[in-house]
Amino acid sequence: MKRKGRNARTIENYRDHMERLFEDWLDNPLARLGRQRDLVVERHDKITEENGPYLANGAMRSLRAVYNHARKSNTDLPPVNPVTSIDWNKEHRRKTGMGANDVGGWLEQLYALPNPLRREFHLLTLLSGSRPTALKNVGIEHIDLRQRLVHIPRPKGGEEKAFDIPLSRPMIRCIIRAIRFARMAYPVQSKYWLFPADSETGHLAEHKEERKVLSKWGNDLRQSYRTLAQAAGVAELDIHLLMNHSLPGVNAGYITRDRLLRDHLRTQQQRISDVAAGGVGKKHGSPVSSWLRSTNQPRA
Repeated sequence: MKRKGRNARTIENYRDHMERLFEDWLDNPLARLGRQRDLVVERHDKITEENGPYLANGAMRSLRAVYNHARKSNTDLPPVNPVTSIDWNKEHRRKTGMGANDVGGWLEQLYALPNPLRREFHLLTLLSGSRPTALKNVGIEHIDLRQRLVHIPRPKGGEEKAFDIPLSRPMIRCIIRAIRFARMAYPVQSKYWLFPADSETGHLAEHKEERKVLSKWGNDLRQSYRTLAQAAGVAELDIHLLMNHSLPGVNAGYITRDRLLRDHLRTQQQRISDVAAGGVGKKHGSPVSSWLRSTNQPRA
């Protein structure tokens, strides 16, 4: 997985599944599971009952991948992957995104956060639609304010999926505020990371907040970005490009993303940011509006 450029969190999920949920199987041959597929069905049911349907499905995907990988070098294994015998739990995408009318209230909550770096991290997550893990790993060398781009070197899917995010004006101001505060609070770590922290990696490790303090964070904001993009009238294909999704349709494969970055996609990004800030846009004298329009952190 490391050779394929899988990110650390994906690898850790596999390790957790194998060493915790399948701990009692670690010394058993895979061939046994291939011959006794009922064991896999029973384990899926057990994990579903004890840990929930989503984790049970995730664990089985990991087991399926391990078995398929083993069969590449051991053709004596039963040819049918035992995971094919389970009845998958239904999974529903959580609909937690905000619409244009919801963002103003959320920005008020965000402004009240006492930690300026976390405040800017959540704001940039919303404005970029990026996965939180990708933003945590943004290094100073990945930021090009002159070209108005942020490079994401190892997104979900690994290095081969690396891409650039075009920056709107509010995103640039957000990044500048983060850099300025980081240099004061973390003089060493800020030389390397956009969102530094006193952690083992040197950058922000945990982005979760209490829901009563900040109602939306993480993938909630990615869903919100997608919703706001639709409200801004951004075309479906452009949304896919901005979020680094796989492009739908055969003809989309002929599109060269880099040729659209500096003009067309940046314009679309600005439209999304304008909608996101629209909830406070008319309150030019409000503290939130002043914060969003400034490159300096607000006074405590």
